[in-house]
Amino acid sequence: MEWLTRFSFHRKLQFSFLILILFPFIAVTFWSYSSVKQNVSDKLARSNEETLTVIANQIGKTIDNISFASVYFAQSNNPDILESFRHLKDAGSFADFQTFAHYSRLKSMAAILSMQSSDANLKLMLVNRADKIILGDDNAPIFSPLPADFVQESGRLDGKETTALQWFPSGAAPSGPDYYYAARFIIDPRNHEQLATLYIGIPKAYFHSLLDTGNPDILFSLTDRSGGLIAVKGGGAAVKSGDRLVNKVDIPKTGWVLSGEMPRGLIDSQINREFLVTLSVVGLFFVAFLILSMLWVRHINRPISLLRSSVKQYVGGKRDVRIPVKGKDEVAVLSASFNQMLEDINGLLQQVESEQEEKRLLELQALAAQIRPHFLLNTLNSIKVNLLLAGDPVHGNMIDALMKLLRAYVHVDRPLKLEEECRVLGSYIQVMQIRNRLDIAFRYELGEGTEALELPRLLLQPIVENAIYHGFASRPEHPLIELHTELQGQKLQITISDNGRGLPDEMITRLGRRLTEAEDDHAPQQQQEKGVGLINTARRLQVLYGYQARITVTPREGGGLCFTLTIPVTNSKEADNDDDRNADR
Repeated sequence: MEWLTRFSFHRKLQFSFLILILFPFIAVTFWSYSSVKQNVSDKLARSNEETLTVIANQIGKTIDNISFASVYFAQSNNPDILESFRHLKDAGSFADFQTFAHYSRLKSMAAILSMQSSDANLKLMLVNRADKIILGDDNAPIFSPLPADFVQESGRLDGKETTALQWFPSGAAPSGPDYYYAARFIIDPRNHEQLATLYIGIPKAYFHSLLDTGNPDILFSLTDRSGGLIAVKGGGAAVKSGDRLVNKVDIPKTGWVLSGEMPRGLIDSQINREFLVTLSVVGLFFVAFLILSMLWVRHINRPISLLRSSVKQYVGGKRDVRIPVKGKDEVAVLSASFNQMLEDINGLLQQVESEQEEKRLLELQALAAQIRPHFLLNTLNSIKVNLLLAGDPVHGNMIDALMKLLRAYVHVDRPLKLEEECRVLGSYIQVMQIRNRLDIAFRYELGEGTEALELPRLLLQPIVENAIYHGFASRPEHPLIELHTELQGQKLQITISDNGRGLPDEMITRLGRRLTEAEDDHAPQQQQEKGVGLINTARRLQVLYGYQARITVTPREGGGLCFTLTIPVTNSKEADNDDDRNADR
């Protein structure tokens, strides 16, 4: 699926619509076509079978009527009927009135039977042993001989079968015989002598009227027990073997088979036409839906494209670019988040630029302070020696402390171990107590593992200076400055406290806020000038160590203030690396 990464999100959405809609549509279309085709075939098969059943029932009724007539003649218990058959069995003409009377009796009985099957237009004939017609229709005069072809067609009858009907065709034709006859021998129950033969013929027109369903494409055929054709109708379309829908129904008592055949091509063409119309309508809706979906995809993708364009513009340097936010959907939330991210990035960039500017100013200040007062140090050293030789150790020690401070200022660009920084603070306090005529006690306690940690030089001096200038301004009786250090996880904590006059709670809170934010534009100018050393120290921490470093101020128990510096430390030299690099530039 890696090839999809070469396309845009818009194209992926379009491909998704095509795949998730077009493929299922094609699959459902083919499935529907197969299902509809099978359902239509099954329905047509059931319909044809029902039609065949109706036709077969009608033919069965006609067969029942023929059977009834044959039974009535062949098994009649009426002595007058039997006497008429006996009298006419060898008659060749109306020799006397008695012959006519017997003929009239049979004719009246035949007329009654013919009324039961008048709709079939059956042809009934009685033939005596001399093959003379003793009862027939207008086309067969009384006592006329049977036609030779009829005699030949009926010659296949079994003379020994006297209890059942025997069937044979008469008048061969491509669409079936003209008549299909049922024959039965009439036997004298007294001496089992053959008296006559009953022929009842079903005309071809009767079968054609039944098989004519109004659909010329369906081929209906009726065959006898041996497979001979009795009647056929329809079949206007070509019916090929293996390409047809065939239904068959058996007609009881005769062994006949009624079948209906429909070309499958005709079914398929009808289904195809209907399916093509349906497919065309559905296809139009699908194309319309596809176009609407593409437009909708473009509408959905528009905010994403705008987001992409905005990112390119921002990367190109246009920092004020923003995405218009409309609505409350996911894209709107993403756009709002993206705008907020751009605001944060701009803020970070401005902060980085500000920090770089502050670093540059610190470097300039460090460079400006890097004077080489070797002559001053040599002079001070000479003064110290002269004072010591003259027996003035107090002023000699003051000069020595001042020299230590000067050496610290000379190498302000180099980091200093925490223990050495505390000694420098001690020298600074010694100078300040002589200058201010204060007996300031300075005690420091370095926690385990903190002595060798290196810090930027003179980082702690502004806090001590603040305690001397402001905390001890009221000249307490026993001024004291204490320094404690300890490691808390990966952070160094330095606590510097004094027992000076302290500050009110409101001013402590304001000072703490200024130290945390490293700036306070709303503070009065006089307060800003008083706390400039502390603020610079807080800024220096943030520039060198980031926002994990901070200074906090709290009131000291018994009076005074307590300043706590928190500096992130990962190894013994991390605290000075950044300051080293900045100072050496």
